[in-house]
Amino acid sequence: MEARDAWNHQNYAVPPARLALIEASIDALFPCWVKFVSKPHLLGYRLNSDMHAGALYFRPAAPAAALQEALSSLRLEHQDLDASLRGLDRIDADCNDHCGFMVHSIAEWEERVERAQQLEREQPEFEIRVVDVLRPGDKRALTDYLYQAFIRIGLLGPFRNTFEMQARTAAGEPPRG
Repeated sequence: MEARDAWNHQNYAVPPARLALIEASIDALFPCWVKFVSKPHLLGYRLNSDMHAGALYFRPAAPAAALQEALSSLRLEHQDLDASLRGLDRIDADCNDHCGFMVHSIAEWEERVERAQQLEREQPEFEIRVVDVLRPGDKRALTDYLYQAFIRIGLLGPFRNTFEMQARTAAGEPPRG
């Protein structure tokens, strides 16, 4: 059966003052993504050669900044809101909002996980956090072939800020580790 629909892009409304730092963090974290537009009103990356088959956009929007400010203020006043947002930050990363992408090899996946962990330690202004890493053979791994790393970019705000990077073993290849 032929698929009719296919995801082709993801779009994020971001606080305008954060766009340059978001660009720097994405460039550092995902250097294989091809930045094809960098303008004051639009930042865009391709995940492959066809921008209509895998693109990511960041657009500065004043309401996104206003929402961030309002949430910060309300969290101080409303403990239930603060607890809810902290809870979302702590639940199993696979249960939280995220978008996923597949890399070409397990070796590349391991290198990228290491890079993300390095950026988490050395570039705190990027607000990068490796939330979870699952490898085949781990007790919590969902499959015996899928490698999963959940990488959060706090600059994007408290929602839709996590990317799941995956790799998989080749057919018949035993899991590594």
